[in-house]
Amino acid sequence: EVDKKYPTMPFTMRHLSDQRTAKLGLNECIAHGLLTPYPSLHEYSGKVAHFKCTVLLLPSGTSRVTGLELPAYFKTEKQPDEETSKILAEIADAEAKRAAKKAAKKKNKKKKK
Repeated sequence: EVDKKYPTMPFTMRHLSDQRTAKLGLNECIAHGLLTPYPSLHEYSGKVAHFKCTVLLLPSGTSRVTGLELPAYFKTEKQPDEETSKILAEIADAEAKRAAKKAAKKKNKKKKK
């Protein structure tokens, strides 16, 4: 049942037709390394919302390609602290150098042809 309904995605036992049988089978699958258990997420602060989306991480910036818009109360104007900003700038510089080197290498290959 798991292989048919959820071949690659996580699932909960609630979604299986016979939970009692599933519990025994899942324990065996976990023991033999066929499934990987993921712990439940518990929040003690009250209400919790979970949003999923797919993003493209590009040199020109991040672009969300699937998923719902985040509600206004989830958006923030906070900026990263100084240390985090420094680390992000170092990463961006290293990535820019790597991209420039790759572009130069590609340009040299074209010249040789």
